Amino acid sequence: MDPVFNKSQSETDFRQLLGEVIEHLSQGLSYFDRDLNLVVCNRRYLELLDFPDEMGEPGTPLSQFFEYNAKRGEYGPGAVEDLVAERLELARKFEAHSFERERPDGRVFRIDGNPIDGGGFVTTYSDITELRHSQSALKAANGRLDERVRVRTAALVANEANLSRKRAELETVLDSITNGITLVDRDLNLRFANRRFLELLDFPEHFREPGTPFEAFMRHNAVRGEYGPGDVEEQTRVRVEAAARFEAHHFIRERPDGTKVEVVGRPVSEGFVTTYTDVTEQKRAEAVLLEANEELERRVEERTAELREAKERAERANRAKSEFLAQMSHELRTPLNSIIGFSDIVLNELFGPIENERYVDYISGVHRSGRHLLSLISHILEMSRMESGKVELEEDTIDLAAAIEEAMMMMRERATEKSLTLETRVPDAVPNLRADPRRVHQMLLNLLSNAVKFTPAGGAVTLMVEQRSDTGITLSVKDTGPGIDGDDIASILEPFTQLRTHGSPQEGTGLGLAIVDGLIRHHGGMLDIEGKVGEGTTMHLVFPPERTVK
Repeated sequence: MDPVFNKSQSETDFRQLLGEVIEHLSQGLSYFDRDLNLVVCNRRYLELLDFPDEMGEPGTPLSQFFEYNAKRGEYGPGAVEDLVAERLELARKFEAHSFERERPDGRVFRIDGNPIDGGGFVTTYSDITELRHSQSALKAANGRLDERVRVRTAALVANEANLSRKRAELETVLDSITNGITLVDRDLNLRFANRRFLELLDFPEHFREPGTPFEAFMRHNAVRGEYGPGDVEEQTRVRVEAAARFEAHHFIRERPDGTKVEVVGRPVSEGFVTTYTDVTEQKRAEAVLLEANEELERRVEERTAELREAKERAERANRAKSEFLAQMSHELRTPLNSIIGFSDIVLNELFGPIENERYVDYISGVHRSGRHLLSLISHILEMSRMESGKVELEEDTIDLAAAIEEAMMMMRERATEKSLTLETRVPDAVPNLRADPRRVHQMLLNLLSNAVKFTPAGGAVTLMVEQRSDTGITLSVKDTGPGIDGDDIASILEPFTQLRTHGSPQEGTGLGLAIVDGLIRHHGGMLDIEGKVGEGTTMHLVFPPERTVK
């Protein structure tokens, strides 16, 4: 194919036009002569590879570019001199090449180099980072695209041998890029077009001849139905009038065969430069990803609906459980109170002595069992209230010293029965606490009861008070019992959980610590547990600073 410039055009005009054309390419482009010195490059080449502007001056040796890259780690580890020498040796072979390179910042470039008759070579650089991301889901399609690129590159190399040096420069520049490109002059006649333009839009070979009217391209498209049904002359006229305005434009056109072509037009001094890019695979990948996202959203919505329904069922079940427990509480407490009260009267022999001692043992068992059952019911109801969020604090200022003494007094008899030492460590000037007195009493009794229960005879249980550096108050119960493994700490806070220590498991509901944990959290604090097997356990009620009464 003959070059698109008139033979009489001056060398200066040719180079100015060539420079203007390559500056409008979306790819980076460089041309090095047979001595590996820069002849010309566009600004896109410097921007893509982060080279300083001064390196774009004609005459800059290729070795300087290699050295700049090697020093900033573009080629990986190794001596700079070796890395530069290795690449110069390859460059001096002046062989066509096409490969992809990933830069340290993650961007991926496609680099296509083609030799020029008489020495030197033209190289184009395309940023294909986004394309590679889109094509990751379509590996098979990507393989077909790579094959097409290799076929086109081979065709370009075969055609170069038949062209003259000057014509080969422009032909290689235009045919080495994967974009179609055209230049139309001010009279709307074709100045030049590359082969990729004809391939993308299926135009006959003779349409590439310089001087072909722009109108001929539009009429050819209209006749074969590229613009849909309608009057051919009207469709042609509208598009010719739009082109005559020489306005920048950017759109994606879908051809009847399903191919999607991105069209970008820019006015230049000589007329109009337009580039054409096949974005079919990219758009197909985007459509696949969009469909996948829509399917994912649909599944999420379905799962959300299922979870919402399950949550509503759980809430209904929880309400039913709470109502049942509340009703059963009333039904059970009334006869239990009678059993406990009457058994207490009998034990104290208010209406006369019990003659048979065996009856005393029996009635004591009834009394103990009644109190145990009442405590069990109270714990279950307390846990139920916390799970349903119905715990309401009745806050007041608490005299900690008095509250501690009351709790210790209630535990002394049980400690004495087990031969345990029960002691307190309370500072002389302990501050007061703003909290629910009944709940604080309940938490202390639960912790003390647990400590007494699990501490063997001869051991000690200590209740301590500490005002921390942040002014908050910590109440701690320490025992000399069997201790606890650190891995078991989380599990003992679960409702109805008891750990097996040395010997048989102790009686109880397994709710005490879970209730304490819930109550301290309602006070804005936390239950901190320290323990080690064989060295006892310490339970810390950590109240926040704002509950300290100064």
